[in-house]
Amino acid sequence: MRLTPIKAAFLAGTLLAATPALAITVTNQDKGEHTLTVDKGEAQATQKLAAGASAEVECKEGCELRVAGSGYGRSVEKGDKLVIAEGMIRFADEDIVTGSTKSKK
Repeated sequence: MRLTPIKAAFLAGTLLAATPALAITVTNQDKGEHTLTVDKGEAQATQKLAAGASAEVECKEGCELRVAGSGYGRSVEKGDKLVIAEGMIRFADEDIVTGSTKSKK
């Protein structure tokens, strides 16, 4: 199969559109920078997340995300969206009072 510029553009667009569903999106809604820890069981990594910035975290098999100093984390799966607000990490659709999330149905 010969790859024409039109086919290449279509394939690139398809790959870019599919990528966010495979990752977790974390948005820092605070006015200060936070350190995000990605715990994948035997391996963990940290990254700085500037105020107002978002990051895509690769987490194919599920993992836990924590904000340094917050004392707790969230178990996540691909496609989840989280926010950091007031130094705490939570799901974007999580009710801050009850801790429940909206149904994904």
